[in-house]
Amino acid sequence: MPNPLFTQDRSALPKTVHFLTASNAETQTMPVRPPRMCAEPGCSRPSTPGSHRCRTHKAQVDAKRTEQRKAAHRDYNLRRDESDGFYKTERWKKLSAYYRKRYPVCEYCNNAASDITDHIKPYKTHPDLGLEWDNLRALCRPCHNRIGEQVGLVDRQDGRTADRG
Repeated sequence: MPNPLFTQDRSALPKTVHFLTASNAETQTMPVRPPRMCAEPGCSRPSTPGSHRCRTHKAQVDAKRTEQRKAAHRDYNLRRDESDGFYKTERWKKLSAYYRKRYPVCEYCNNAASDITDHIKPYKTHPDLGLEWDNLRALCRPCHNRIGEQVGLVDRQDGRTADRG
């Protein structure tokens, strides 16, 4: 039988803990902390272990959080530029992989492995040069972000592009 102290099911834990005092050998009991009450205003039910809410309100909060995440992803995808679709095309993926295979080292620092095939002239402003070999360069991620910061395309705090939010 597994030790109930190491299981996730807290119902198997004893309600009181027995211990011996140093002064005498008699057994005394020490109460276990009672569960917290649900954090939802007006609810007087005990919270579930590892949560601040009872089972009912925890399920409601989890469902609400899931909906908020879905809405955030939906909004983010609506804000993305149409030019991002280019980077999902089979032609771009093959060209990008082949270019990085031909140039396995970052062309900017000549120090690290290349992770990204970058356009010298951005695809957003020069879509006609999207598949032109002479408009490509292989970069490691730090150099790609550094170059993006220099030309104003990357937000310095989180590394995401400034125009995408």
